[in-house]
Amino acid sequence: MASLKPLLFLFVLGISLSGTCAHAQQPAPSTGPDADSLVKQGIASGTKGDMNGAIAFFNQAIKVDPKFAPAYQNRGFAFSLQNNLDAAIADYDQAIQLDPKYVEAYYNRGTAKGQKGDFDGAITDFNHVLELHPQTPPAYYNRGHAKYFKGDLEGATSDLNQAIAMAPAHASAYFIRGLVRHAQGDGVGAGSDFKTSADDGFYYGAFWFWIVKMEAADQGIAHQELSDYAAKPGFFQNDTWAPLIADFLLGKITQDQLMAKAQAAGVTNDRFGEAWFYAGMVKILSGDIKGAQDCFQKSIATQAKGSEEVTEAQRELTKLQPPGL
Repeated sequence: MASLKPLLFLFVLGISLSGTCAHAQQPAPSTGPDADSLVKQGIASGTKGDMNGAIAFFNQAIKVDPKFAPAYQNRGFAFSLQNNLDAAIADYDQAIQLDPKYVEAYYNRGTAKGQKGDFDGAITDFNHVLELHPQTPPAYYNRGHAKYFKGDLEGATSDLNQAIAMAPAHASAYFIRGLVRHAQGDGVGAGSDFKTSADDGFYYGAFWFWIVKMEAADQGIAHQELSDYAAKPGFFQNDTWAPLIADFLLGKITQDQLMAKAQAAGVTNDRFGEAWFYAGMVKILSGDIKGAQDCFQKSIATQAKGSEEVTEAQRELTKLQPPGL
C-alpha cells in the first residue's frame, strides 16, 4: 500500500506512541532516570520524527527496568514506523507477555502482522483489542480490512459497518466497504461508498468512483467527477504519484507514459502493482481482454503485500478466466 492509503494498517492506527497504560505495571525504583520518564522522553522524540532518538530512550528504559511493558510497546511502535516489522512484533510480544491486557500492544501488533500479510494473526490481535476495549472503531476497521484481504466479504462488511457506525467520518472504512460491495456486484452501493470517501478527501475513492461509473457506461459522469476532484487544491495531498493515475484514467497520458514516469520516479513495488491494475481496468473497459489479463498478471507479479489493487487484480483475473478453468 502506498503511504497515504488506508489500508492496512499503520497509517490509521489511532493508537500511537503512548506512555504507561492504565493497567501497565509501575517501573521499578531507580537512583537515576526511571523507566517511565525515559519512555516519555522517547515519545517526545518520536513525535518530532526522531525515531532513532526515540528508540535510544526506550532502550535506556528497558535497561533500567527490563519488565516495564510500555518501553517495549513504544519501541515496537517506533520500529513499525521504520518498517522494521519483525523487531516491532518481537517487542509487542514482550509487552504482551509482561502485560496480557495491554490493548495498545495487541492493536499495534495486529497492524504489523497485517503489513506482513499475516491476516489471520492480525485478526486474532484485533479480536483481543475488541474483547478488552469494544469501543475501538479502528480495530473494527482494521479487522474488516484484514477479512477483505482474506476474501471474507460478509465478515468484512459486518466490521466495516460497525466502524462506520461508530466513526462516520472514517473515509478509509467507506473505501474498503466500497471494494467489498464492488466485489459482491453491488455497483450502486460501491459507487456511493467511493464517492463518500472521495468527498472526504480520500483520492483512491475518486479513482474507484471513476471505475464504477465507467462500468455503468456513465463515461461523462466518470470523467467529469474525476476531473473535478483532481482540480481541487490539495486533493492529492502533495502526493506526486496520485495525479499521474488520475491523468492516466482521464486519458491525458498513455500506459507507456505512466510506466515510464513510474520507472523514472523509482516508485515502490506496491505502486507498480497499482499502475498495472489500473492499466488492466482501462483495458477491460476498452474491450481488450487479453491486454487486461496481461496487466493484471503483472500487477500480481509485484507481490505487493497489503495492496488492494493487487488483490483486485487477482479478483478481476479470476473473473476473466474461461469457464471450467
